[in-house]
Amino acid sequence: MRILLVGAGGFIGRHLLTALQAGGHEVVATSRSGRGAELPGVSWRALDLATLADDPTAFAWPEQVELLINAAGLLDTDAEHLDRVQHRGTRALFDLAAQWPVKVIHISALGAGSQRDVPFLASKAIADDHLLELGVPAVVLRPSLVLGQGSASSAWLGRLSVWPLAPLLDTRAQLQPLHIDDLMGAVLALLRHWPEESCVLPVVGGEPMTQAEIVQLLRRQQGRGRALTFALPGWLAAIGAFLGDTFGWRALNSQTRTLARRDNIASGEPLQDACGYRVAPLRARLHEWPDARSTASDALRPLLLASLLLVWLGTAYVCLGPGFNWGLSILAEAGVRGEGAAWLVRVGAVCDALLGLGLLSRRWRRPALRAQLALMLGYSLILTAILPYYWFDPFAALGKNLVLMVATLWLLWTEPGAGQMRR
Repeated sequence: MRILLVGAGGFIGRHLLTALQAGGHEVVATSRSGRGAELPGVSWRALDLATLADDPTAFAWPEQVELLINAAGLLDTDAEHLDRVQHRGTRALFDLAAQWPVKVIHISALGAGSQRDVPFLASKAIADDHLLELGVPAVVLRPSLVLGQGSASSAWLGRLSVWPLAPLLDTRAQLQPLHIDDLMGAVLALLRHWPEESCVLPVVGGEPMTQAEIVQLLRRQQGRGRALTFALPGWLAAIGAFLGDTFGWRALNSQTRTLARRDNIASGEPLQDACGYRVAPLRARLHEWPDARSTASDALRPLLLASLLLVWLGTAYVCLGPGFNWGLSILAEAGVRGEGAAWLVRVGAVCDALLGLGLLSRRWRRPALRAQLALMLGYSLILTAILPYYWFDPFAALGKNLVLMVATLWLLWTEPGAGQMRR
């Protein structure tokens, strides 16, 4: 079958692409950049649903496509962008599909029909309804929380599972998480047994679980003991959600906070009746993920970023405040005095502050890390040439730059590039 897969660069889309290709299907895959994994039988096209929302002619429909699978979606904190992509852009995509005699599988989200006060689910629901009104053969899949290597939610839960004391947004609300392999299995089962009528099918795990139970399950998979879990105080969770909305965090924002405090469960029988597929309990699918080493690395990364932020902002504060005269004395040892020395201390402090603040933004993080490396290396070389005795400081002030440079280099190498984020 020739299949158009929209959103093939995302978490669900990447797994679908591999499963469809392995199943012998010819896939026309799309991403915003028009690039992705080079696999036999797979060709790539550029498609941005936000652009399609404004210009329905922006995408040329591929010839001989028999099925459209839409796996595009985002849990964005920008309500306007969310509406463009998941509502207007997705509707434009379905309108294009209706012009050709093709079937459609749309990956929506559980709760889209009942929790329309959440922008993410509301935009999904509008697109779901529009598709079903078009009269084309269509299946709307509404999966619960999908876990597996590579998703933002999985990374968030994986990081929490490392700690023996795990703060959660809620410890009582129930959901039915499923492994990504089961969502792939459901899609492939639909290709073999297409329902007689268009329908909406929940795709849910075999057992309801709380967030605390999910964390304990992930810890057991990693060979760790039982953790103490607790719900964050409301005021602290609200601050975290506000920061998430401000800085565009996908795993923690006002929408994820709202969703985390609500039950979100359904029956798996409609899926089984429609195509014969039954989702396994999550515990039965945890083999390669989570990995103890990877989750530990993911858990330490935000702490390391926060530590570097404090170091750079703290240095700026000290240089402009209580350590100003100390900075002047160091420059005097190097032969720089007067207004020039004061100017250098102030400019250096401002640079330190800007480089620290750059760590807060995904857009500027990589340039900030590169600049930090260059600045630390420059400082070290200059002091080595002019004031070499600083290497013999009992507190190893200069020697500690080596540790900071290695930590910064690790963060730089493991930071997703712009190309990965655009997919």
